[in-house]
Amino acid sequence: MSEVMIQISHVTKKYHGRPAVKDCSLHLEKGRIYGLAGKNGAGKTTMMRMIAGLSIPDEGKIVKNTEKIGMLIEAPSLNGSMTAAENLKFYRLLSGCPGTAQTDEELLALVGLTGTGRKKVKDFSLGMRQRLGIATAILGNPGFVMLDEPVNGLDPIGVVEIRNLIRRLCGEFGMTVLVSSHNLPELYQTATDYIIIDQGTVKREITHEALEQESGGDLEAFFLSTINGKNTEEGGGQYV
Repeated sequence: MSEVMIQISHVTKKYHGRPAVKDCSLHLEKGRIYGLAGKNGAGKTTMMRMIAGLSIPDEGKIVKNTEKIGMLIEAPSLNGSMTAAENLKFYRLLSGCPGTAQTDEELLALVGLTGTGRKKVKDFSLGMRQRLGIATAILGNPGFVMLDEPVNGLDPIGVVEIRNLIRRLCGEFGMTVLVSSHNLPELYQTATDYIIIDQGTVKREITHEALEQESGGDLEAFFLSTINGKNTEEGGGQYV
């Protein structure tokens, strides 16, 4: 049996009396890439914030069987007047992660930012800033990494770069990755497993192989039928 990295049990989180996440239970296993798919406002970011400890569940519990969690939730917070290496050094000192200029250079090479030298982050492309944000998230070699909508706004080349980087984090470095998107076909290019969420409720958990078979290649139709309750045992949910 695979090692469980994150165990979520009957978790509910409310804002102004309304549930953003409702009675969710999940277990995320080591060495997998999980695609968290849902429309904007479905509860993806709230779920990630609770796993990260940035938000506390109103009900239920989250057990984390990993010493360190890396995260890029929403837009990366970078200092535009600094270089990539200076940003990494700042985040390393802020988080207390051990390292040197050499290890920072190795990390920049991993995310494809070798040779940026003294170029300021304010002059980086969106894709470069996103890759630097991921570099800050994986400082200290965390066992579990969360990336919230990491390809939003990127051009096709930038999208492919992020996909390849996510695969390397899992395949070469053994990190478990949770990546969110409102676009199931995009997640399909990278993930090994999928969690479909709508209106704060997990509608379906499915492996890549099962999704391939059940969807028949029409991922959008599968996604819509799932959040409409047509592809779940309990039903429920309404697409609006």
